[in-house]
Amino acid sequence: MKLRSLILMLLGSCLMPLLAGAQSVSMSPSRLYYKVDVGAYKTQTVTVTNNSSVRQAFNVSFGDFEPAGYQGKSKFMQAGESEHSCSEWLTATPSFFELDPGQSQKVQVLLQVPTSPEANKVKWAAMRVKLTKERKSNDIADKNAIGMGVTETFQFVVHIFQTPPTVTTKSADIIDFRESTTAQDTSRVYSMRVKNTGEAILDCASYIELTNLSTGEELRLKPLAYTVLPGSEREVRFNIPRNQPKGRYSLMGVVDYGNRDNVQAAEMEITIE
Repeated sequence: MKLRSLILMLLGSCLMPLLAGAQSVSMSPSRLYYKVDVGAYKTQTVTVTNNSSVRQAFNVSFGDFEPAGYQGKSKFMQAGESEHSCSEWLTATPSFFELDPGQSQKVQVLLQVPTSPEANKVKWAAMRVKLTKERKSNDIADKNAIGMGVTETFQFVVHIFQTPPTVTTKSADIIDFRESTTAQDTSRVYSMRVKNTGEAILDCASYIELTNLSTGEELRLKPLAYTVLPGSEREVRFNIPRNQPKGRYSLMGVVDYGNRDNVQAAEMEITIE
């Protein structure tokens, strides 16, 4: 894949390294969480580091995103296009900068919440940090050129979430729990689909627990962590170990979303032969 056509959308970690040929950039964190009152503001910091051996230029802008489906993939859009957008409330300082090899830049991300009724709801946006290069004279026909001697090469995304302090209702439902094994799978696979039915963003941890109905022996699979936005769904998949002893099992899927008084669970019986 050519360097100039590669676009990386990175999330879920606190430090995002990228190595591609001679170029290397790291950015931290990959997510910003705000809890700002209506009419107030707050600034947080994203650090961009040039780990390559050449000077690099960066451009910062904001846009929208929406989860495109229950499989966790995001759909990126222009600023203000999403009904859940807070991209127009955001400002980056600086919005353009250059870094020498080994140099870092702290970008101040200011969120200014208006006093409109919409500001009382959870909102989100995407901060786009584009790694650019100068366009040489023989690159004029480059289809990736964005004008005035600059060509896009990479794009990093920081996901930004704003939750008003008054929004505290958390709830979730397991809307599907089933076997989803395909011919390509080397072990049995079970899927659990979770829907955020509350007003707040949910940071979930899901796991499956198997109980042998003959021996009572239990096995808990490694929990999977993920985020579900209000009104959205997310599907997680679990692989049953290939060496699991034969027999009849109770299979329980559990979702913990930070509500001490309530977790969601679904159960089925399976036979391993």
